[in-house]
Formats: sequence, C-alpha cells, structure tokens
Amino acid sequence: MLKSLLSASIRSGINKAAYHELYQSHLWNHIANQLQRLGLFGTQKYFLKEAAEELTHYTIIVNFMNDMGDMADMPAIEAIKDKVNSIGDALEIAYETELDVYNFYKKMYQDVERQDVSVAQFLLQFIEIQRKAVGAYGDLLAKYKIAEETKEILEFDQHIND
Repeated sequence: MLKSLLSASIRSGINKAAYHELYQSHLWNHIANQLQRLGLFGTQKYFLKEAAEELTHYTIIVNFMNDMGDMADMPAIEAIKDKVNSIGDALEIAYETELDVYNFYKKMYQDVERQDVSVAQFLLQFIEIQRKAVGAYGDLLAKYKIAEETKEILEFDQHIND
C-alpha cells in the first residue's frame, strides 16, 4: 500500500470538498426535478448540466487524492428538502450554495497554504470555479428579476442556456 502524502487534517478537508461537490450535484438534480414539475424545462436542463459539472469536480478531487497516495471517502448525502416554486427560488438557492462553497475553498486554501503547497495549488482551480459560479448566478438572478418585472419568465426559461 502506498503511503499517503496528505496529513490527516488536509485529508479531512479534501474529503469535505468531495462532499460539497457531490452535495451540489444532488441539489442541482433535486432543483431540476422540481423545475420539471413546474414546466420550466429550460431551467431544468440548465440545472441538470450544472449537476453533471459537479460530478466532474468530484472526480477531479478523487483523482487528486489517488495521485497523493490516498483515497477519497464516499460521503453520505443527506436528503435534500429545499422547495422550489419558481426560477427565482432555484437561483437564490444556487447562488447561496455556490457562495458557501466558494468561502469553504478560500478558507481551506488559507489553512493549507503553509502546510502543503501542492494541495494549495490544487485548490486554486476550485476557488476560480466557485468565483465564476457565484458571478454567473448573481448575473442570472439580476436577469431573472428583470424578466419577473417585465413578465418574461417563460422567455427567460427558454434562453437560460444561451
């Protein structure tokens, strides 16, 4: 068996990152299911695409841990109970979730920067991914609010993937 290059505390942090990525994938699928129920198929497809991206992020983390002579734990994901009654609800949940994960990665980077430069370097890509996601959801929320005011919700739903 290979010796892990990760300290116990860093291993724990990376496993938390893996959890966040899987949780987000589940959350986006949950939101997509509710949007489908509401007949908002464009936004449903958008969240399904987002769910797939989160699984890609999870795989990147798993591969990194393997490269470091370790193995990611398979986290249990609790049942998601968030209710979505509109595109606005979905976007608000997404924005807040992405912001929380962005702050998680920033804190983790600060915690490991002096301990392990390889892990710190690895985390930078996730900080950038999360920064872009926070910005993208902020933009979508702003556009949605305009669509809501102008009664163009279905138009917004049809073109969210553009």
